Amino acid sequence: MKIKKEVHIRSKIYRTLTIIVSVLLGLATIFYDIEYTFVFFPMYALFLFLYHYTATQVFSKVLLVYLITTMLSEMIFLYDFDKYINIASALHITSQLCFLWLLKPILKVDIKKFSTHNLTELIIGTLGISYVVGYLLYLIFPLIPDLTLFVPSVISFLIIVILCIRYPFFNRHPDNILLWGVGGGMIAEMMCAFIFQYVSDLRIFTVMAHVFGAFLKIVFVIYLVRLRKKEGIDESYL
Repeated sequence: MKIKKEVHIRSKIYRTLTIIVSVLLGLATIFYDIEYTFVFFPMYALFLFLYHYTATQVFSKVLLVYLITTMLSEMIFLYDFDKYINIASALHITSQLCFLWLLKPILKVDIKKFSTHNLTELIIGTLGISYVVGYLLYLIFPLIPDLTLFVPSVISFLIIVILCIRYPFFNRHPDNILLWGVGGGMIAEMMCAFIFQYVSDLRIFTVMAHVFGAFLKIVFVIYLVRLRKKEGIDESYL
């Protein structure tokens, strides 16, 4: 019992450190040039990984790859996205594949009761998200210097967002509402990042992109921890 309590305390410490580094990253973005904020990215990824490791006692190589590829793609995006677009897109695709792999337990669930769910909410939500994301992509696509890997990257992004937004409709377990936070964070981060890159040079959009990016990753790892502790999906919520 004492060991479990110590593990719980350590995991909370790492989660708190992750949040602190995220706040420092946002503040540094306000006062310093982008390049000076890069030191916070590996710290953030390390603390978040250690939180998952201490909370689950599982060394997840896939999660480590996800955090590293996400970190590198975000840093490249900030440094010079137009010049290194294919590298950033390849890293993003890799991170999204890792994301899907980490959610493999919920992808195995067989949906048997679709007709019992609130179809109206699902349709309205899907159409609303599609409009917002579609309109932004419509604005930025002509500005993208190379679509070779950018298009597959966008497709992988949309697949993940749809999964995160739709799955809680099909499994009402309380923990699954965290996926809405992940999906919403992904959309908000993407919008703020591309608005700063191609529409407005106001630094607030970069700060907001950092905030939403940190938020979605923290919530995602919390969800993975709870998913591991549940050891599967309770199909009584289907």
